[in-house]
Amino acid sequence: MVETKIAPEKMAKMLNQWYGMIKRHQTAEAAALKEEIRSLLPHMDENQDLLIYFNLLDFRYKVLTEEKLEEADKAYCIIKGIGEENTDNMIVYYSLFFSGVYEFYKKNYVEAICFYQLAEAKLRNIPDQIEHAEFHYKIAEAYYQIDQHLISISHALKARSIFREHEEYKHRSIKCEMILGANMYDMYRFSQAEEHYQKALNEAKSSGFPKEVGIVYHNLGLIYDRKNIPKLAEEYFIKAIHIKEHLESINGVRSLYMIASVLYRNNQVAEARSWYDKGLEKAESLKEKEYEAKLKLIHALYDCHNDSLINEALQYLEQKNLWPDTSELNEQIAEYYLKQGNLIKAVEYYKRALKAKNQIMKVMEALA
Repeated sequence: MVETKIAPEKMAKMLNQWYGMIKRHQTAEAAALKEEIRSLLPHMDENQDLLIYFNLLDFRYKVLTEEKLEEADKAYCIIKGIGEENTDNMIVYYSLFFSGVYEFYKKNYVEAICFYQLAEAKLRNIPDQIEHAEFHYKIAEAYYQIDQHLISISHALKARSIFREHEEYKHRSIKCEMILGANMYDMYRFSQAEEHYQKALNEAKSSGFPKEVGIVYHNLGLIYDRKNIPKLAEEYFIKAIHIKEHLESINGVRSLYMIASVLYRNNQVAEARSWYDKGLEKAESLKEKEYEAKLKLIHALYDCHNDSLINEALQYLEQKNLWPDTSELNEQIAEYYLKQGNLIKAVEYYKRALKAKNQIMKVMEALA
């Protein structure tokens, strides 16, 4: 029997469909198509570029689904090598862009932006507007994480304007709205932040995206917390964790942390401790080191009053270059000691907060 060969053109079309599913976070469909592609690859006429493209997309898929991330760690070295050894513009672009996505996932935000900046030069020669939107969306996320709000907003607006023209990318359009809301929140423009979040919430509910509904509830809780309405903040964080898809994700850990934080700061120590225990258990099960550190910090500050544990947690956050969070937490610690009448410790942590803010400026100078 003569074996039927798969034409490279057909395989290229399938790979493009697969990447579209990955970008739209259609994980079930992407998983099914991946298996179909994998079964057909041995029957394809030899084409090295398509094999490289498959490996690049498979790497991106692993990061999306958090599937066998120990394999993704190994594959990352290969992915970076592909970009260095290849001259095809699209392959080099994906190598750089996916490297940025990976570094962002690992919370190495500065490294992510460096890769995105390199990828941007190659993006100019790629005509697909959705690819441009995806780039702007991802770099907006990264700039937000290092408090570069105006740059983040600029990229988020570009991404949103493209995604809005394509109904099948409704999910991404909602995510852009959420980034805009997050930036406004960080800039203390609470009414504008609420407008973006309410718009995202309505669209997420009507489109059936429960994970995004949970994130918006969480983000609204952050606004009410910062506006010093603790009961309303707690209510929205609890609304978030009542959504199964939210609770089971990293976002669930963030909400558990915030419930504990709000309660600790309002002297409801016993109740806060219960939420701390739940949050720490969830963070440890997900190997979420950042929130393990943050949870241990607030527990050490408000509950067991252990300076060495506070400083150990801050040291971890500093090592990960999470300077915006480090600055905010140092201010929180300073305010606690100020209320306790311990001016020496309050001044010490205010100084550390200022040092963290200076580090943010140094990061931006390095990226300029």
